[in-house]
Parts: sequence; structure tokens; C-alpha cells
Amino acid sequence: MGFHSPSVAPDVRNRNVPGGWGAREGVALPNNILRFWKSLDSDDPFEALFEAAPVLMHSIDKTGTIIRVSRFWASKLGYEPEEMAGRKSTEFLTEESRHHAVTVALPDFFRTGAIYNTEYDFVRKDGKLLPVLMSAIAQYDKEGNFVRSLAVMFDNTEAKRAAAELQRKQRMEAIGALVGGVAHDFNNLLAVILGNLEFLLADPDDPDRMEFIEAALNAARRGGTLTQQLLSYGRRARLSPEMIDLNSVVMTVDRMVRRLLPATIELETVSGAGLWRAEVDTAQLETAVLNIINNARDAMPAGGKLTLETSNVRIGEEYIAARGEDIQPGRYVMLAITDSGTGMDEATRSRIFDPFFTTKDVGFGSGLGLSMVFGFMRQSNGTIRVYSEPGKGTTFKLYFPAVAREGEVPDRGAPGVPAPTGGKLVLLAEDEDDVRSVLTRQMEHAGYRVAGCATGDEALRLIETGLRPDVLLTDIVMPGSLQGPELAKRARALITGLRVMFISGYPTEAAIHGNGLRPEDRHLIKPVGREALVHALAEMVGREDKG
Repeated sequence: MGFHSPSVAPDVRNRNVPGGWGAREGVALPNNILRFWKSLDSDDPFEALFEAAPVLMHSIDKTGTIIRVSRFWASKLGYEPEEMAGRKSTEFLTEESRHHAVTVALPDFFRTGAIYNTEYDFVRKDGKLLPVLMSAIAQYDKEGNFVRSLAVMFDNTEAKRAAAELQRKQRMEAIGALVGGVAHDFNNLLAVILGNLEFLLADPDDPDRMEFIEAALNAARRGGTLTQQLLSYGRRARLSPEMIDLNSVVMTVDRMVRRLLPATIELETVSGAGLWRAEVDTAQLETAVLNIINNARDAMPAGGKLTLETSNVRIGEEYIAARGEDIQPGRYVMLAITDSGTGMDEATRSRIFDPFFTTKDVGFGSGLGLSMVFGFMRQSNGTIRVYSEPGKGTTFKLYFPAVAREGEVPDRGAPGVPAPTGGKLVLLAEDEDDVRSVLTRQMEHAGYRVAGCATGDEALRLIETGLRPDVLLTDIVMPGSLQGPELAKRARALITGLRVMFISGYPTEAAIHGNGLRPEDRHLIKPVGREALVHALAEMVGREDKG
């Protein structure tokens, strides 16, 4: 391809010009046409494109400095070509795009000279973003030295807008499925609770009353588990991370699942040597692993092999960019769970983390197990990858950020908990009458004295009139002017060393409502069982006595 330059530039004012353009005498053509004709005399075959063609294009040298920029591209960004020439091309990118260009794209491009295609977000002169798709190719001299690159951009605004709209619709569909599934499951649980309580109400002396009570309790516990799964899926579960050796967790899981797996499934554990430490909520991790193992067991109805394997891995920028991962590059501890079961096709694999998606028969799975695992991994700043083919089994790989901090891995043995101290006074602030009544009975049964209030204002008035509780147990969101954290703050101003325990139905309320929380405070999530409540109180009162 080449340009043939006429020996004499045409007189565009007085006669017709090639290409069908014509002008009456004394009428000048537009500037872009004049620049086009002038460019035909240039030795640069791209001169015409840079000057007049509606092409988003620029050329950079080996330092990344812009040599030339098309007028159309400059005007798209709100500049004149002269304002952009001589500046680094990365100056016009967003911080995220600049980081990717400097650390990945440009070094690789200068090294190989290969054509590359990528997506960048440019910043217009007026501050607005301009997303583009870029394709670039390098030019070399006869000695093989890099001379310049030529990059052509395509405005990606409409495509991104369409993609965002599609994502919005998909999110709404997912929310619809989530709400429908939750309503279905909770209605079933409430039906069990309501039905059994009605039986007890009709005849408290029914010989089957213990069966009714146990059925209602089990349904309530399943409701609490379902809530925790939802919170994990939404990355809202309250985590209690601790420094762990992943190998010790795997060995604990190994002991548990050997009693659960049928004899037809062989279990093998491969522990990586010199494993880095990770900061993970151990209980949530064990639950996540058991969820995956349960699915693996169901995928091997005729038996097979299940393998748990740990290792150290390093994840680089290229891996993250290629897979669109929302994680930081660096060191990770990996746990792989592999089964030799039926495997999954692409359609199934692409949906396994969707809430309430399940391939199991009705009544054999809620479809929230893997959603919970996905949410837990994201909340732990890690990621999860799945590899599977029909007939060839499945591998789940869980990646947790490694922690470089030195120190011994704490023993996971059960901590010593002081026995409940009878006679200690608990000030309870809870606006729901039924919840307050249940909590009061639970604490009184364990030997505590309880003063109950429906609002934070009422609780503070009791303290101001001389009540001196050992522990303040308060809901976080209540009617009145005093919310839980503010109540704790003002109560502590009146009672030195007051122990505070928060209770709420939503785990991030404490962070949302701000001041008043301290590291030593406890935070319980509703519904709270008697054992968990008494255990937390006993630990808090014991710590107070020692202090």
C-alpha cells in the first residue's frame, strides 16, 4: 500500500481536485481537506491518516513518549495534537490502566514487538473517562532496533455501557432467584416451627411433646445456618481470622470426613512441605471444605478417590489479568480438593456459584453451599478456581494470601473458658420484647441477674440513677436516640471497666454505626443459642475477674 504524491499541490480554490471534490473559484475547502492534500507530499505513508482521517491513532517511541497523534484522537480527548506530542502516553490513562500498561503491557511489547490488543481507560481533558480497545504494532530499523509503535484505538463506550446493562439485568435475575429461594426455604422452616409449637399449645402434656420441641429447634437451627450461608455469599459474614498452618486444618478435616465417607471412597491427604502461614477463619474454612467434600461424595455414587493437597504458590500480574481476578499478586497458600467423580460440563461449571443453583434432586440440597464457599473466599481476600470435565472428575483450588509475619502458629486446642459466675448483673438493651424475654431467661438460668430495657435511652437512665452492671449486653440498632455503640460509649464514661457485648441481626451494623466499639468487645449474631450466649458471657466475666 502506498501514496502517490503529485508533483505540484492542487490549487483547491480554482479547480476540481481528485476524488470528486470540487470548489468554485474563491471558495476555500475545509482545513481537514487541505491538510489531507498537503500530507500527500510527505514521506510518511501515515501522514494523511494522522492529519485528516477519522482514526483514533498515536505513535510512541521506545521511552513511551508520544511522537505523533492523529487530530481525530486528540480532539476526542479534548486536546490539540501539539498538546499531546512529547508527553508520555501513560499520562492520559487512569491510575489502574497506567499500572497495567507500565508493569505488564509496555515491557512485554517493547521486548517482543508483537501485536497486542488490550482495553484501557483514558481520561479526557475535561476529566471524563473514555474507554477504548487498543491494537498496537512495533516498527524496527534494519539493525533490529525499535523505532516506534503505531497504536489504533476504538471507542468502547457503547460496548461497556451495553455490558454494564447486561450485568445489571443478570444481577437482578440473581437477586430474584436469591429472594425466591430464601422465601421458599424459610417458609418451610417456619411451617415446621409453627406446626410443632401449635401441637404443644393444643396439648402441653402430649406424650410426643419432646419430639415436637426437638423438631422446632432443629428447624430454627437450620434457619440460622441458612442465614449464615446468605451472609457468606454476600461477603457479610463476621469472620474471626487467626494465623493458621493450613496443613493442621486439613488434618482435622481428614479425621472428620473419614467417618462420613463411604468405604468405597478412598481419601488421600498430601501436605505441602514448608507451607506458608495464612490468616483465615478456621471454622468457616472447615465448613467450606466440608461443603466441597459433600459435593464430591455425591459425584462418586459408585466410589472413587478424593484427594486433599496443600502447596505454596505465587500468583503474578499475568495470571490475574488473564482471568480477571480481583486479588493482589503475591504469595498464596493453596488447598486443592480433587475427586474422580462424574465431573461437570461447561454450562454447569459456569453456574455452580450462583445462589440456589443445584443439580441435585429436590430436597437434597439448597444450592447455597458453593455460593457460601465463593463468598467466604472473596471475603478472605482469596480466590477459588474450578477445573472439571465430564467423566474426568473435578478439582477445586482455594487460594489464601500468605502472611509474612513471623511467630508461632497458635494452638487450635479448645480455649479454657471460665465457669459462669453466678450473681453477676447484666444490663440488657433489646427492643424486641420476645427476644429480650428469651435472652433474659437464658442468662437467669445460668445464674446471672438481668435488668432488661427496651431502648438505649432507658438503659442509660438506669445507669445514671445508680445501676452498676458487670456487663452491658445491647442490640446495635434500637428505637430512641441512643444506638448500641453510643450507649456503650456513654455508659463507659460513667462505669470504669464496663464490659460490653453487642448483639445484632446483621454483622456489619457495628461498623456502620461507628464509635463505641473496642477490640475486647464481643459481637454476637442473632439468632444466638443459649450455649453460645452463656459461653461468651462466662469468658467475658472471667476476663474481667482476672483483670
